Amino acid sequence: MGWFGSLLERFAGRRTLVGRVEPRLPLPPAAGGLIVDPITPAKSPVVARPRHAPADSAAPREGPTGAAGDDAHAEAERRRQRERAQLLASFRATIVDPRFQENEVDARFVDELGSFLGRSTESFAMPPAAAFDVMRLIDDRGYQVRKVSAAISCDPTLAGAVLSLANSPLHRGDVDVDSVPSAVVRLGQRHLKLLLLDIALHSTKVRGRPFEPFSAALWKHSLLTAQLAHQLAQRTQLDPDQAYMAGLFHDIGSFAVIAAARRLALRQDRKLSPQTLLACQRRHGYALNGTIVARWRLPAAVARAVSCRRRPEEAQSESRLAAVTELANDLSRPLGAWVETRAIDWGAHRLVEALRLDPAVLPSEAAILELAQRVEKVGTLG
Repeated sequence: MGWFGSLLERFAGRRTLVGRVEPRLPLPPAAGGLIVDPITPAKSPVVARPRHAPADSAAPREGPTGAAGDDAHAEAERRRQRERAQLLASFRATIVDPRFQENEVDARFVDELGSFLGRSTESFAMPPAAAFDVMRLIDDRGYQVRKVSAAISCDPTLAGAVLSLANSPLHRGDVDVDSVPSAVVRLGQRHLKLLLLDIALHSTKVRGRPFEPFSAALWKHSLLTAQLAHQLAQRTQLDPDQAYMAGLFHDIGSFAVIAAARRLALRQDRKLSPQTLLACQRRHGYALNGTIVARWRLPAAVARAVSCRRRPEEAQSESRLAAVTELANDLSRPLGAWVETRAIDWGAHRLVEALRLDPAVLPSEAAILELAQRVEKVGTLG
């Protein structure tokens, strides 16, 4: 089991937290939008498949005819529905029913965590040195595959993650790669940097319950948001790579909160409920975004967008990038993470209006589910 996929696989297989809800998925209406994978170019648009084939459809049905064909079609539909249900269950596993969110909350711990974070945040959600050493080489004008490959190979964990992802459903070519240099060549300079950011953020995972399920859900939500932001940037004439980074790090403060909560709980020998950890994230997560993202040495535009995404106008020259980041967050939110889903009127959404987007060009429910499935597959690589 590769380390990059182990966390999400373990998370997907665990029992659901108390009070989980399964609301319907309030996503935008179907549109002809193209989901663009920021790490590998998309080859074709994602087309929503009909939930049920009309009984009196005039269109010819491909494949077997008669009763056998009907049975095959019905079985395929049942399989698709099962896969959808499993996907939603995985993404929503940490949602706490609103009726129970105030139960078992250790309010004193939430307050103490604020003081703990105020005294020191240097060691929380920090990037691994190995990944950033490689990124510095990638940014060099004299980029050389040999040097980059050697730097990656010096860290077995990093090398394993790069190889796993190069052979993942997102990047796999006609032939699997079996060496770091081959992976570096396949990914290319720009895509390799984005992949390294994915790996670096994933390395901030926190083990133990209830921290690990939240950490896993947060990573999947962040990766999905990043890919949606990349798509939205293309529709709004913004830098897609910067949008991807902003989407990936839009909740970086929550990663820090999870890590700090675990450290403080261990120090005090306290057992935390999921509701307490949720309260910690709500109280302290967003406020830490600016502090933490600055330490990742991301472009200044990205740092400002992440820090101001809830109030894009405060990002000034980066207000549109901040708006795209928050809109991508809202688009991915119905799938879950840790906040209950809610219905959204995309036609009246303030950021859709601010970016002057036609709601019809937003990714459809089917497109977002397809993208989420790809995120899930990356998270369960062996």
